[in-house]
Amino acid sequence: MASAYGKRPLWHWITLYIIIGVVVYGLIYYFVLAKKSGYNYTNQQTPNTNQQTNPSSSVPVAKNSVQITNFSFSPATLTIKAGETVTWTNQDSAGHSATADDTTFDTGVLNQGQSGSFTFSKAGAFTYYCSVHPSMQGKIIVQ
Repeated sequence: MASAYGKRPLWHWITLYIIIGVVVYGLIYYFVLAKKSGYNYTNQQTPNTNQQTNPSSSVPVAKNSVQITNFSFSPATLTIKAGETVTWTNQDSAGHSATADDTTFDTGVLNQGQSGSFTFSKAGAFTYYCSVHPSMQGKIIVQ
């Protein structure tokens, strides 16, 4: 008596192998490639609103500083006087930058704990974004 294993049409086996291949590729991509990049999809989509910051345990906030946390610039808009320096400090595990829309300044990609600064010599409004995550945007207003 022949087994049921050999009685399936060839297209059934091809379809089964394609499905298994797609699932295996997806798992490999998720666990190996996506984890290596350090990109955290959850933070970008829905920041943790329950997270409390404890000023005594975090890096001291200097005058004219912008903290990069939870895939955002904080404060998103900063007003300073001409001649003052702004420092961006990355507190996220992913790399970020502060890149001016008009190319006036660019901190380059800052890893966690790194900072970049720029001195604004003239008045105006300077919008910027993260070159790694363009949806992150901020503004410096120089008076």
